[in-house]
Amino acid sequence: MIMCIISEGAHMNIEVLFPTLVGISKADDDTIYAINDEVLRRKEDLNRLLGHSWGDNVLSSFNNEKNIFALAGLQHLRKFIEDSVLQFVHMTRRDKDWKIDHQYTQSWINVTKKFGYQERHNHDRNVEGVPISGVYYFSTNQHDGELAIFPCDMQYKQFENYVIEPEVGKLVLFRSDVFHRVGPNLTDTDRVSFSFNYLLNK
Repeated sequence: MIMCIISEGAHMNIEVLFPTLVGISKADDDTIYAINDEVLRRKEDLNRLLGHSWGDNVLSSFNNEKNIFALAGLQHLRKFIEDSVLQFVHMTRRDKDWKIDHQYTQSWINVTKKFGYQERHNHDRNVEGVPISGVYYFSTNQHDGELAIFPCDMQYKQFENYVIEPEVGKLVLFRSDVFHRVGPNLTDTDRVSFSFNYLLNK
């Protein structure tokens, strides 16, 4: 976030301007169960799409399929995420009439093995509209690598990153131009997550 300091003699006001907006929600038990059921039913199909997109310790479908929600028929997962994306945009903008433009939708599965991690990056695609990215945690032991969100303006990199711990059913949303990284999985179990990019237009 950007800190603005306005001094009036001995008095100083500090205003927080242009914050980095992050949406964090948790699916209810019924939704988690429905998502787990449909993902496990398509497990073989999903596994066939995995490849070494980001090093030896992170498997992903990204290079083989750009919209795994549609291909694998993950309707419960897709609905939960898309409902949440719309809620996030409607809650954080004054103009409310934004809709998902599905021709720009991307979604993929990640399997992060021991020592797997992802460097600082963003998902900016330089497109008009409101681009939203995020992650849904399908399987995690909660100690297999945190998500760190960086300040949007790197002039303010002295501020600490915002760290989000993984949790089954947790959904994290942010604008696609927000830089983030995934810490290393130092445990002996794989973390499975779904990542996605959406674009909203009027």
